[in-house]
Amino acid sequence: MDIEKTKEYYINYQREDTCQCDYCQNLIDEIRETYPELALYLDSIGVDIERPFEASLPFEYQKGTWDFPFIQYLVVGNADDFQETIINNVTVDICTCHPEAKYKGKHFIIELGPVFVKILKDKYGFDDEQC
Repeated sequence: MDIEKTKEYYINYQREDTCQCDYCQNLIDEIRETYPELALYLDSIGVDIERPFEASLPFEYQKGTWDFPFIQYLVVGNADDFQETIINNVTVDICTCHPEAKYKGKHFIIELGPVFVKILKDKYGFDDEQC
């Protein structure tokens, strides 16, 4: 892993570069506050938890909560020194199935999940049938 180059990648990867659908924007708004220890871990390897590379469509886990089965992030460098970890019941591991990244240097994709976040119904206008 190249932590410094990963940090640089995320400095240049702005919120506007992420998926703009309401589900992903809701995730971005809530994930750091909901999973502070996971955010600290990802920060330690250069990854910004609020800039997912890819995320699954969520489903309602319980009233007012989205369940994202997986979220993916790009890490610059070689995966040899990465180890699977579990933080607050969220597994973080290397992912082999993902969309093609636009990043041209050596990189790999990590996947974490499941992740549960509060549905920001009023902010994003989700109706009662959606949540």
